[in-house]
Amino acid sequence: MLCSSTWANEDPESIEVFADSTFQPINRLRHTTVYRLDRIYELQNELSYQLPGDPEKAKQLALRRFERMDAQISHQLENAAKGLVQALQYGINRYPAIVFEGQAVVYGVTDIETGLRLYDHWMEQNR
Repeated sequence: MLCSSTWANEDPESIEVFADSTFQPINRLRHTTVYRLDRIYELQNELSYQLPGDPEKAKQLALRRFERMDAQISHQLENAAKGLVQALQYGINRYPAIVFEGQAVVYGVTDIETGLRLYDHWMEQNR
């Protein structure tokens, strides 16, 4: 499904993919940003895995786990948070979704080139 508004440019300068961690982008293009929206929930599950029943001990263990996070995990969390904010701004209500130029969204497509062809076709139809 393709939704849209007014276009500023014909060639997409930015392509944003909103997906979960199971999504592997197919035919990723150079102006593509992939947001893994479920990474925050995965980290929450990792931090709370087998915590003790005592609230104070659980808090201390979770804090130690959080402190051991490395730069890669920090980057993944930042990516997920940015993706969630962008999805809210665009009104994305499901994924996978591919957004072109912040103006049009293709839902349910996992191949970026297929999404781009749909985008190009839509552009031709709306000139």
